[in-house]
Amino acid sequence: MRELNYLKVFVQYRDEIKPYEPLIGRKYTIVHSDITGDLFVIISNNFADDLITRLRDEVNIAWEINETGFALIGSVIVDGEEEAGDADIRNKIFYNEMPTVLQALREADRFFFDKDSKLDDTPVYIQFVSSVPEYHKTHYFGEIGDYRIRSKM
Repeated sequence: MRELNYLKVFVQYRDEIKPYEPLIGRKYTIVHSDITGDLFVIISNNFADDLITRLRDEVNIAWEINETGFALIGSVIVDGEEEAGDADIRNKIFYNEMPTVLQALREADRFFFDKDSKLDDTPVYIQFVSSVPEYHKTHYFGEIGDYRIRSKM
């Protein structure tokens, strides 16, 4: 996994979300600029629908509770009626770039994760939404702490 340049990650808090709280209701929308390579992580009570483009290359992730505790559950849209691009290519891009996206999320919300080191043990699952059965699946991407790019300060 290549290491993300943390200077290319920008964070925006919306609604009542603060750097250290709350956990329940915390949602992430991660988008990028094809021109600069910058990654933008919006942390809010809602997904940042205002940033969705025709390309539908955003990643949405939220804290959820499952049978074993907390999990980060996300989704990407591989193909559909409105999405531009070939499903095979989009699937590969999303899968290959997901570690970079997760590094950006972990970096953008580092104060939140550093407040409670147990949060780094949270598993990450991303559903790839596709009309093609071989691409429509949920992938396990390890624990969010696997994506830390800087040591605690």
